[in-house]
Amino acid sequence: VGYSSIHIYVCVYIYLFQPCISIMGWLCVESSINEHWIMHSQYSHTVTHFQHFINYLSSRVFLSYFNIFPLFCISEFRYNDLVSPHYLNLIANLSGCTAHRRSPNCSDICFHQKYRTHDGTCNNLQNPMWGASMTAFERILKPVYENGFNLPRGVSPNSFSTTQYPLPLPRIVSTKMVGTATITPDDRYTHMLMQWGQFLDHDLDQTVPALSMSRFSDGQSCSSVCTNDPPCFPILVPQNDARAANSQCMFFVRSSPVCGSGMTSLMMSSVYAREQINQLTAYIDASNVYGSSDRESEELRDHTDQRGLLKKGLPIPSSEKHLLPFSTGPPTECTRDENESLIPCFLAGDHRANEQLALTAMHTLWFREHNRIATELFTLNPHWDGDTIYNEARKIVGAQMQHITYSHWLPKILGDRGMKMLGHYKGYNPNVNSGIINSFATAAFRFGHTLINPILYRLNDTFGEIPEGHLPLHKAFFSPFRIIQEGGIDPLLRGLFGVAGKLRVPSQLLNLELTEKLFSMAHSVALDLAATNIQRGRDHGIPPYTDFRVFCNLTSVENFEDLHNEIKDPNIREKLKKLYGTPLNIDLWPALMVEDLIPGTRVGPTLMCLFITQFQRLRDGDRFWYENPGVFTPAQVTQLKQASLAHVLCENADNIQQVQADVFLKAEYPQGYMNCNEIPKIDLRVWQDCCEGQ
Repeated sequence: VGYSSIHIYVCVYIYLFQPCISIMGWLCVESSINEHWIMHSQYSHTVTHFQHFINYLSSRVFLSYFNIFPLFCISEFRYNDLVSPHYLNLIANLSGCTAHRRSPNCSDICFHQKYRTHDGTCNNLQNPMWGASMTAFERILKPVYENGFNLPRGVSPNSFSTTQYPLPLPRIVSTKMVGTATITPDDRYTHMLMQWGQFLDHDLDQTVPALSMSRFSDGQSCSSVCTNDPPCFPILVPQNDARAANSQCMFFVRSSPVCGSGMTSLMMSSVYAREQINQLTAYIDASNVYGSSDRESEELRDHTDQRGLLKKGLPIPSSEKHLLPFSTGPPTECTRDENESLIPCFLAGDHRANEQLALTAMHTLWFREHNRIATELFTLNPHWDGDTIYNEARKIVGAQMQHITYSHWLPKILGDRGMKMLGHYKGYNPNVNSGIINSFATAAFRFGHTLINPILYRLNDTFGEIPEGHLPLHKAFFSPFRIIQEGGIDPLLRGLFGVAGKLRVPSQLLNLELTEKLFSMAHSVALDLAATNIQRGRDHGIPPYTDFRVFCNLTSVENFEDLHNEIKDPNIREKLKKLYGTPLNIDLWPALMVEDLIPGTRVGPTLMCLFITQFQRLRDGDRFWYENPGVFTPAQVTQLKQASLAHVLCENADNIQQVQADVFLKAEYPQGYMNCNEIPKIDLRVWQDCCEGQ
């Protein structure tokens, strides 16, 4: 029994010989059941039947020794033949499998033709679970695990995977090849390029973490142990590392597997490699503003009147605008240091809104944008009820995010060449699954980490430094009190569009604030973002870099010199050789980051390929894409194409009066800036019901 949850371990020893397969060994299935869920579950009466079993297992060491020897026809054998349907159903319910096997009800076609669901179901009416929250990430290549099933590559000491060379520790890759004290400012783009990427990412994907942060074997916290004992998968620190004096490892837990994959697949229907869960809807639908479930959306909505608003927080004295509401519940990372502040985290549609202050400022902008639009829609259509106002405003906000991403942000990332590969929108394709690809979420879209400045600049209305000064990034983590006490969101926003971003140079990848001080205010041992990215890739079974080169039709690689077209710097190729021994071992994320940028873009060839693959799917497989005929009227689409992040800033910042027309492009102040009243805006009058009552 763990804190507020029960861990159930089902262990059986199987010795079976069939014409198609031979199996022997221990099979242990672990699951955590939330105590609140048990008390309200229709299956709560069955828990008592397992009490003696749980008591027995609570003192047992978690076992996972299992060998599968396929002979000739593994596809004809079904593991669930070993267990009766009654007990399969019981196990499924006790382990929470049924929650992942939900069958959405899309029968309210009048609603589903007009509006999205919050959890993404019923977007594709033929495949209603495509793109939905709490579903498996998609794969473009089969996963690669050390045992071919569920163990990460390199998990065993001196693991040689399928080559003669052991995989390097992720921390060693970080210190030898990724971390940098030197940065090169971007000569074209502002720091807002990075910030929109992070905000967008938090609309698309978030991996569900392990249900417990403690070892299943004895309940000890994963933050205090350095053993690979599920779900703990710590990032080991080598002895000669400067960080080794404080700790031998960094905190890391494996992502939760999809029920029916990995070990649990053996108890359900067949053998499936471990898959991970996307907690968010895949679509660009502003789920980071509204949440990815009905429960989250209800928590965010203001039901005190029928105006379709989101809940508001503290008012800003200098304006009539509000901050985000505070999150309720137990203490969080934001109040870890009681000597600094007791101000809790802000509440937003995505749980990561407080990770760093510039991200929090973006969340504040878009929550205000919803309320601004909802208020104007109510003025235009006073006969609309609160739900209609809310859904129409939500629809407009999501459409703006789509337009900004594809018309303003992606062209900077992909350049003219990439945009031609992406192609023009040709209409909704119900055969396209918009689901987020695992390698995109776990490696490719983490390219934005290389664009982060080590300092968050805070600028006044003449674009000078505010009295409180600029912020080293590690002091901006989980620090909402600084927005309340140190000038609001405007200084942070000006520091995004008024300052050059960081250019990704292959020899200057992640600044030391991210590799040596990540979340230092929220963890006793600071984390390393680069090592975490590599470890997460192995946790998810992401194939090596060379496999994706094949997928992307790049040249085959037999030795490190074969990488010279994409990685021209011989010093970097030599570092890769010393770290990995063979190109077949190279982890995807670091390889993507050291590829040379294609001229006119901010990506290399393999990253370009993965971006095109994902962003085509996100657009073409979304029935509610803003340009899909019937989603909006032609007049409304015309107005939506006036949308810009500059206008959202002007309308919703505390008191920003001047911006450049394209906030992603560097501009000199004041000559490169415009007054806010000169920025084009959406005319919401085309949403007015002109024929009401006739």
